[in-house]
Amino acid sequence: MTLQIASAPVSWGITESIAFPPEYPYPRVLDEIAEAGYVATELGPYGFLPTDPVTLRQELEQRNLTLCSAFVAFPLGRAAAHSDGFAHVDRTAILTGQVGCRLLILSDEVCADRSATAGSLEEATQLSWTDPEWEIAERAVKEVIRQCAGHGLKVAFHHHVGTHVETPDEVERMLAMFSADELGLCLDTGHYLYGGGDPIDVLGRYGERIRCVHLKDVSASQLRSARSMGLDFHAGVRHGVFARLGDGDIDFTKVLDALRDLQFQGWAVVEQDVLAGGRGADTPLANATVARRVLSQLGY
Repeated sequence: MTLQIASAPVSWGITESIAFPPEYPYPRVLDEIAEAGYVATELGPYGFLPTDPVTLRQELEQRNLTLCSAFVAFPLGRAAAHSDGFAHVDRTAILTGQVGCRLLILSDEVCADRSATAGSLEEATQLSWTDPEWEIAERAVKEVIRQCAGHGLKVAFHHHVGTHVETPDEVERMLAMFSADELGLCLDTGHYLYGGGDPIDVLGRYGERIRCVHLKDVSASQLRSARSMGLDFHAGVRHGVFARLGDGDIDFTKVLDALRDLQFQGWAVVEQDVLAGGRGADTPLANATVARRVLSQLGY
C-alpha cells in the first residue's frame, strides 16, 4: 500500500475561529513539519500560510513539502451564511488549485449548542438539523461541489465534533444525499470516536468513499472525563481528549490494516488537535515527531 503521510497546522494550535498562537508563525510551523519527517501539509485556516500562490509554492518547495488538501467550514444548514461560505470556498479552491492541490475538505462549522454537547450522543442527536435544515445543507454542499469542480478539485466531507454532522447517523445521512463520485469522505479517526462511532466500522462501511484520512488519537480516559464534566468541544481539546498518536486508545494497526485492505492510496494526515494553554499544546514538534516514528514502526 502506498500511504502518503502529511501533517497539518492544527497540530500547532492553528485552527479556525481561534487566535493563532504568536509563537508559531507559518515559517516555524512549516520548518517543524518538515523536520518531523512529513512530506506534505494541509493549508490550515485561509490566511495562515501565504495566500499568494507563487509565494506559497516557494515556501513549500524550499522545504520539500506538498500541499495535500485544504479545510473549509461554514454553517451549512443556515442559508444566510452561504454567501460568505461560498466566497471562502472559492478563494481557497483558487489558491490550492494553483499550487497543485486537488482536494478540498468541507465541514459544517462548530456552533455553540452542538459544541456544548460534544461527544454526548443522545444530547447531540436531539440537536440534529431539522429536515428543512438538511435540505438547506444539501444545497450548500452541491454548490461547493460545483465550485470545486470548476477549479479541478474533488470534495471530501469531514464529520466534526461540535457541528451538525458529528454522530454516525448524521454522517450516514450526509453521505446518503450524494453519490460516491460527487462527495467523498475525510475520515477523522479521533472525531469519529469522540462523536460516538467506531473508526474501524466506518472504514468497512464507507471505504470506497474515503478520499483522505486524518489519523488522530483519543485518550479514552480524558474523553470519559470530558463527558462527565460536560465540557464543550474546545474545552475538551484543552483537556487533552486528543492524545499524541500512539499514546491514546485507537488501534492504528487495525486502522492501517483496513486502509491496506481497501488499497487506499491517498493522503493520511497526522493531526493532534491542540489549543493554546491546553494539554499537548506546548510540544507540537515532539508530538509530530513521535507520531511519525510510530507510523514508521508500523511500516509506513
